Amino acid sequence: MLEAALRGCGMRTGMFLSPHVSMVRERIQIDGRPVSKRRFSYLVEQYVPLVKKQPVSYFELCAAMAFETFARAEVDYAVVEVGLGGRLDATNLAEPDVSVITRIGFDHLRVLGGSIGKIAREKAGIMRYGKPVVIGKQAAVAGWELEHEVHKKGAVLITAAKQVRVWDIRTSDTKVRFSAFGELGAARFSLPLLGRHQVENCRTVLAVLGLLGRADRHIRLGAVEHGLRDIVIPARCQIVKQNPFIIVDSCHNPDSGQALADVIREYLREQVVLVYGSLRSKLISQTVKPLALWVEKAVLVRPDSPRAAELGRLRHIFGRLGIPYQSADNIKSALAQARALTGNKKPLVVAGSFYLAGEALQCLGLATGN
Repeated sequence: MLEAALRGCGMRTGMFLSPHVSMVRERIQIDGRPVSKRRFSYLVEQYVPLVKKQPVSYFELCAAMAFETFARAEVDYAVVEVGLGGRLDATNLAEPDVSVITRIGFDHLRVLGGSIGKIAREKAGIMRYGKPVVIGKQAAVAGWELEHEVHKKGAVLITAAKQVRVWDIRTSDTKVRFSAFGELGAARFSLPLLGRHQVENCRTVLAVLGLLGRADRHIRLGAVEHGLRDIVIPARCQIVKQNPFIIVDSCHNPDSGQALADVIREYLREQVVLVYGSLRSKLISQTVKPLALWVEKAVLVRPDSPRAAELGRLRHIFGRLGIPYQSADNIKSALAQARALTGNKKPLVVAGSFYLAGEALQCLGLATGN
């Protein structure tokens, strides 16, 4: 959202994100588009001698390539998403003008720690002395921990909920609409996204833009609203088809499981056929539990990853939650089975992993490229 809004204001933008959904070049974008195959290949070849001397991780190499790309493109703003945690992440080599922390949930527990407090402390590693950190809506424990870290690190605390007022939230078949008032002024927003949780995400973005707008007259509310009007976020409750609905969502942790359940309840208002697959490191039972009431039948499948959860584990979890299920050998077969179960009348939802979402979009002819 932040990248789309800045681009709407006429800025040259760079964006680094992970994981990718359909192809690796999605991770490095200029003006909302993945870098070209030629540019990506050139960067990899350029870094080969360095990597031979000093082995680095896949993510570290991508981050280095992104930083060089942004520098050479002379972008006005680089929006850099942390890969994992914050404190020890490769992206933390950057010196941000504004740090942003959205809602903290349970994920990557083996690396970041088994409590929200520990995870919050890792996230707080991106804060900088004397620089603002915009914090989105948090659970109480995470909020307390982040505020403590702000004072400890000498950063400037900006709470999105205090900075931007939001009211009159309305949902339709394919959009969420709301009014907002912040430093840039007041406007009515219409996001082509599913889920009230996106309003909180947008509130956080508006708080960031308000700060940036203090020194940059190009950041205007009308241009921001225009930039967000046509935003597409792959694999985040992405509408693939309507009548009946086909939705593809990454849904890989308990918070995203609850968000997806809320979307089904508010937008679809009926039980769905679910295609589900996950990585074995995820909190599968806690993620699926909020969905149980809304799933008529599930088709279980392993994502195409060596880290995919075994079907036996998925069967055990779905059986324990009382969700009827059947299994498939691959995503193509799973989608075919699911479509047969819907009878071309019920909604179909694909969820559980970015890997699975990418495979599904590829099968449905909606992948961004190769």
